[in-house]
Amino acid sequence: MTFLYPTFLAALLATAIPVILHLVQLRRAKRVQFSNVRFIQASQEVTASQRKLRDLLILLCRILFIVFLVLAFAQPYIPGAVSQQSSQNDVSILVDNSYSMQNLHEGQDISLLSYSIDKARTVLSLFPPATVYDVFDNSSYSRNHFASLPDASDKLNHLDFSAASMRGFRSNSDGHVFWFSDFQKNQFAASDIELFPDKTQLHIIPVAAGGTSNIFVDTVYLEDAFIRKGAETMIHAVVYNTGSETAEDVPLKLIVNNEQVAAMSLDLPPKQATTATIKFRVGDNKTSRAAIVLEDYPVEFDNTYYFTLSASPGVRIAEISDGGDIDLKELYSKEPLFDYTRFTSGGVDYARVNAADVLILHGLKTISTGLATTAGNFVKDGGTLLVVPAATSEVQGYDELFRQITIAARTIGSTNKTKTELLPPAPDNPFFRGIFSEYDKKMQMPAAARTIQWARASDDILKYRGGTPFLSRFERGKGQVYLLASPLQEEYTSFVNHALLLPVLYKLAITGYKQEQPLAYTMSSGTVRMPVAQTIAGEGIYKLQKDSAVFIPEQQIRGGNLYFTVPPDLNEAGIYNLTLDDAPVGSVAFNYDNRESYLEQYTPDELRILIGKDKPNVHVYDYGDAFSVKNEFEKRYFGVKLWKYCLILCLVFLMAEIALIRFR
Repeated sequence: MTFLYPTFLAALLATAIPVILHLVQLRRAKRVQFSNVRFIQASQEVTASQRKLRDLLILLCRILFIVFLVLAFAQPYIPGAVSQQSSQNDVSILVDNSYSMQNLHEGQDISLLSYSIDKARTVLSLFPPATVYDVFDNSSYSRNHFASLPDASDKLNHLDFSAASMRGFRSNSDGHVFWFSDFQKNQFAASDIELFPDKTQLHIIPVAAGGTSNIFVDTVYLEDAFIRKGAETMIHAVVYNTGSETAEDVPLKLIVNNEQVAAMSLDLPPKQATTATIKFRVGDNKTSRAAIVLEDYPVEFDNTYYFTLSASPGVRIAEISDGGDIDLKELYSKEPLFDYTRFTSGGVDYARVNAADVLILHGLKTISTGLATTAGNFVKDGGTLLVVPAATSEVQGYDELFRQITIAARTIGSTNKTKTELLPPAPDNPFFRGIFSEYDKKMQMPAAARTIQWARASDDILKYRGGTPFLSRFERGKGQVYLLASPLQEEYTSFVNHALLLPVLYKLAITGYKQEQPLAYTMSSGTVRMPVAQTIAGEGIYKLQKDSAVFIPEQQIRGGNLYFTVPPDLNEAGIYNLTLDDAPVGSVAFNYDNRESYLEQYTPDELRILIGKDKPNVHVYDYGDAFSVKNEFEKRYFGVKLWKYCLILCLVFLMAEIALIRFR
């Protein structure tokens, strides 16, 4: 036991006063006067030993009263288990205000954020008035140095949910840091503790959620990246149920331009994803603002997934051809979706070729090294290449082409014109999805002779009856290559007159369409790339706007694309307008990071194991109905204060003295 003010102990000398008074009183003779002799008979006889015992008890009560009164002023206490090496005047309070803190507390019908704020107010009452308080949340890492307790309390009162993460926080404090959080298992890591120096006394205060079940939209994707105006399009919404029980009849809606266009209910098995498929039509070429909305409580921030939709622009096709039996220009020009351009091998505009989505090398007898290199780079940059061989071709040029596109293929000559019938296409091949209204496995198929051959393609779209490929697709980095085994000439194949030719060529061109902008981004995406028209990609400032909120991100124009960094202050999901000098350029959808939607959290015991025993400055507190940060902290750092007990004993001995005198 030690004393906060030990100098007051000198006042214990005052205990000599009642002793002196007691001794003086014993030496004095007592005179008892009676007005009538008859009163003597009514007096009680008291022995000297009884009177002496009562006087000693009164003396003892007086001495103990003075002793405990002095001790109360000296403020004795039992020191805490942890030595106070850190500054008591530097206190930081970290409150996790991420959206997972919308979850309800296990013991009270309030959010985890509200519960944490209440506990943080308790911390404010622990320290002397001169203490400097810093209050942080996920979106404010700068040190505020609030000068007074009311200012810190006011900051706590204004805390609201944020999409920002606490993981970027760093502390240089040599005082106490109190960290209130739900400590999600997929967000918190032991390495986060390394952000606090050893001189900091870190107090980890986990808050217990009433449950960890949650339903959220994980992602949205299209059945086909190519969206045709007015045509039926299928969208897939992946919905995840993190709970341990099946969620039945969960309502889900598709909202497009503030109108509900589809609705359904889902049964969601526990701890797995379920894909909902919704059909809709895009009415015009304008960008549509869309959202998948479901109903779930109490965590509601992830109930809406925002995305943008727009009809796909025309597919740019560049054909390099020296003529043949079939005119591809006539076929592709029938469909307004295709922007078709043809070049001869001697008059290639390489700038327009590089800007195309699909490059067709059709019936070229010779392929120059420059053209082969251009085709190889085109595929590397994400383009789609179709190679249709000529009846007679130069082996060296084609070998260079195959080397540039890294395909093990070779020409085999054109002397053998024997045609072999093709097998019907596989009904489950995604390439033919939407081509057949009714699939007939006995359909009459064309026949063809081969002039080139290859092996090990990514996908064999059409095959000969013997199993060798006729039309194959090769994935090469960001791009893809289609190889046709036969020239498109009647003497080599009847495919040129078959009903499959047109849908195959159309589907091949559509698969070459590159979706230039994702449907949506997350706020943790970092850098966003958006295509911008060359006519507007000049000087100016791009801004993101939503309602009254305006953000100017870090930005750069490269190669006809705008690259910008997601602003750190962008904390609200939704669809933002992208403007250039206040003129609309496009729309961008942002959603919350789905890692925040997994609510499973570490218990105090799990946190202690995760952190380890080599961090004596880190203290993990238990939670429960009777949990009190104030009591736990005072015991650990300020010890057990005894002055209250001394004051109570003062009153006890004072009352005892009064009773002894009164009933003497």
